[in-house]
Amino acid sequence: MQLLKSSLKSNRIATLAVILLAMAYVVPEFIGSIQNPLSASGGSSDKSVAKITARHGQFDLASLDAALSEVSFRLDDVRDGGPVPRFYVDRIPVDILEVNDVEKRKKTFIKLVLPQILSINENIEVQRERLTGLLEKKSAGAPLKANDRKWLQELASRYREESVEPAALLEKVDKIPVSIALAQAVEESGWGTSRFAREGNALFGQRVWATGKGIVPEDRSEDETHEVRAFKSIADSIRSYVHNLNVHPAYEDFREARASNRAGPDTRASDLRLVDTLDVYSEKGQEYVDNLRNLIKTNRFQDFEDAILSPERLADNRP
Repeated sequence: MQLLKSSLKSNRIATLAVILLAMAYVVPEFIGSIQNPLSASGGSSDKSVAKITARHGQFDLASLDAALSEVSFRLDDVRDGGPVPRFYVDRIPVDILEVNDVEKRKKTFIKLVLPQILSINENIEVQRERLTGLLEKKSAGAPLKANDRKWLQELASRYREESVEPAALLEKVDKIPVSIALAQAVEESGWGTSRFAREGNALFGQRVWATGKGIVPEDRSEDETHEVRAFKSIADSIRSYVHNLNVHPAYEDFREARASNRAGPDTRASDLRLVDTLDVYSEKGQEYVDNLRNLIKTNRFQDFEDAILSPERLADNRP
């Protein structure tokens, strides 16, 4: 039996090696890396799903298109209920500004961002499932184990929640609607064409006031000190954005409305109403909300609300 397991494992490794070799041949100057955006515990993973380092750490749209073709990633298939490949890319293509075809640019950006949003939401759902299980235990009067209590304390600290009660944590430990995440990424980064996105993987315009931690806006006035926070990868940017909505006091209305949606009927209209609580995200206020609503409707982002990641992985670790 052990010999059979070893043989099967060797075959899987050999198959993966052949796939990676083929992709490296088809795409000689491929992606900065295609890797795991988030570990199951909610932190960055040090395991690569399929890491192919490019020369100079950069890649172009032609290389990306070839790779996307290899994994059969088509948005029409996803809209028809097909799974989203677990395809993770670190950076915006270096020649994104040279794409004159608007639809091509849009599709490329969605393919870069959608799998990573889904992966991060997937891991949050894992945490919610454990929280729900612990809540049921407490409701039944069963004592929690020491490792469960420790996990709750760590989770409460991570989500800046004073209470370690599962019921309180559930309001913050929740996923962001895919349509909203996509719309905000588009609005804040100009479909990945902004200087902040290209130079610092900054897709959501998050500010930082520590000098040297981000990119200085060209139109920043002399009396201002903020920078736009830069990230090592697209996944880091998305993860920070999701955490920001889940913990910052400014988005308490968003979290309360989301919790209310959980308790009510599962309708896309309810998710869309969450956009109304994000007027505080931008100095534009209501204009920002209107822009998000228009982006969601025009680009049919709600088609991706029920999208799921492919069960097939490029490695044994869970994104």
